[in-house]
Amino acid sequence: MSAADLLEDALDRVANFDASGAIALLESVPGGGADPRLLALRSYARFTAADFLGCQHDAAAAVAASSGADRTTRLLALGAAGLALGSDRSPDSILEGCFEEAMSLVEAGGDLEPSIAWLVGYLLVEGAVVNVLIHVARRFADAFSEEIAATPTRLFRTLVDGVVARLLLNEGRVAEAEAAALVMFERASSEPTTLYAEAVQCLVAGNRAEQGATRTLARRVRQAIPEPTGAFQTTCYLLVGYGLAALADDHGAAALARSASGNDFSGLSVQDRALAIELLVASAFVDGDVVELERLIGFIADDVDRRVPGPAILRMQCKLELLRGDPGSALALARTAATRALADGRMLEAGIGEILATRALIAMSDRTQAVRELSALAEQADRGGHTAATRSAARELKAIGRRLAPIAGSGWDGLSPREREVALLSAEGNSTAQIASVLQLSSRTVDAHVTRVLAAFGIVSRRQLPSRLPATLPLSAVPVPTVPLTPRQRDLTELVADGLSNDEIAATLGISRKTVEKHLSAVFTAWSVRSRVAVARIVLANRPA
Repeated sequence: MSAADLLEDALDRVANFDASGAIALLESVPGGGADPRLLALRSYARFTAADFLGCQHDAAAAVAASSGADRTTRLLALGAAGLALGSDRSPDSILEGCFEEAMSLVEAGGDLEPSIAWLVGYLLVEGAVVNVLIHVARRFADAFSEEIAATPTRLFRTLVDGVVARLLLNEGRVAEAEAAALVMFERASSEPTTLYAEAVQCLVAGNRAEQGATRTLARRVRQAIPEPTGAFQTTCYLLVGYGLAALADDHGAAALARSASGNDFSGLSVQDRALAIELLVASAFVDGDVVELERLIGFIADDVDRRVPGPAILRMQCKLELLRGDPGSALALARTAATRALADGRMLEAGIGEILATRALIAMSDRTQAVRELSALAEQADRGGHTAATRSAARELKAIGRRLAPIAGSGWDGLSPREREVALLSAEGNSTAQIASVLQLSSRTVDAHVTRVLAAFGIVSRRQLPSRLPATLPLSAVPVPTVPLTPRQRDLTELVADGLSNDEIAATLGISRKTVEKHLSAVFTAWSVRSRVAVARIVLANRPA
C-alpha cells in the first residue's frame, strides 16, 4: 500500500468511528514504530479511540523521532502532540511547548509537502481547539486556510469542516458557525460523518435559540447512538448536550453528559471532562442541590489552575457560592472566569461567565449594574448571531421585572406585540393621548413603548418613523391593488414608500404641498387604506425584486 493510500485508508476509518481499525492498520506497517509520521497518525487515531495514554506515548515518540526532520514531518508531529496535550492531566506534561514551536515554524515560513499540508493544518487547529486556545487556533486556521480548504480525503472532510465550525462558535461568531455547520452537513458522505455533522448543527442551533431544530437534531443523535463509545461518539453527545444547555434545558443536557461520561469521567479528554461535569453541575444548581454540586466539583477542583478547564471550574464554584448565599465570592469567581475565557478568545464561555456575574450582582441588590451589563452582553451577542445569549440576558432581567432595550436596528422584529401596535399608531400620526385612548394605556406607558420603538429603529423622533417602519413590516398577505392610479399618483406612492415627507415629495415632483395632499387622499380612496404606512406596505410588497 502506498503512503497516500495508507493515509486515506487510516483517516477514512477514523471518520467512520473505526479508530481501532485505523490503529491496527498503522501498527501493521513494518518499521512504523520509528516513523514520526506514522506515530503522529497513530497518536491521533488513539485520541479518537479515547486511548489517552497510548495517544500521549505515540505523540511523544513522534516528537522525539522528528527532531531534525523536514518541516512537514516536524509540524505533523507537533500537531499530534498538541492534540495529545488535550488529554494529558499531568501538571508538567512533556508535550508542553508544542504549540509555541509549531507557531514559530509557521511564522518562519517555508514549503510543506502538498499531499499532507492540509492534515498538518487540521491537526494544529484541532489540537488548539481541544486545548481551548482559540486565539492560537485562529492563527493556525488563517495560516493553513488554503490547505485546509483543499482537503482531498472525502470522508475526513466532515471532520475538517467540524473543527472550523466549532472554532467560529468558540469565537462567538455564531451566525458564521451556522453557515459552516450547514456546509459540513451537506458534505457529509457516510452515516457516521452525517451524525457528527448533525451534532455540530445541534450545538449551533441551540446557540441560535432554534428550539425545534435543536431538539430534532438531539433526538436523531440519541437514536443513532443509544450508548456512546469512543471519543467521537461521546463528543457527539456532549455537543448535543451543550446545544440543549443553550436553550436552558439543563436537565436534558445533564442526561446526555451522564451517558457520555460514565461513573468517573476517566474516558474523556480534559476538555470534554470539564464540559460534562459543568453540564451536570448546571442541573444540580437548578435543583439547588449543594451536596451534589460539591461532589461533582470534587472530580475536577484540582485542575482549576490548568488552562483548559480553569474557567469552567470557576463557573461551577461560582454557582456553589450562589447556593451557599455568598454572592460576593460568586461575583469574584464569575469575573475571573469571564476574564480568563476572554484572554483565550473563548467568547461563548466569557458570555456565560458574564451572565453568572449579573446573577451575583442581583443577589447583592445591585440591579442597576446588572441591567447595564446584561444589556451590553445582549447587544454584543446579537452582533455575532448568538441569540441564545440574548435570550439568557432577557430571562435574567425578566426575573427582576426588567426588559432588555431593543437592539438598535432590530426594527419590527425587535418589538413586542404591544410595541408593534404603538409603532403603527404612532407612524400614522396619532398623539400619545390618542394612542393611550385606543389601547387603554396610560400616557406614561405609551411614552415608554415609543422610546423602545425608536430604539429598535435606530431613530430619535417619531417624525422619522413613517420612513423606517414600512420596509420592516411583514409583507405577506398584502393585496395587489386593482384600481389604477394616474402616473402622478404612482410616482407619489413610490416616494411615500421611500419615506419622503409631503414637503419632500412636493419638492421632488415640483408641485405644491396641497397638491400632494390631494393626490394622497385620492390614493387612500382608491386603495381603501387610511395611512401612508399602509400605502408604503402595498408599494413595497409589489415592487419587483
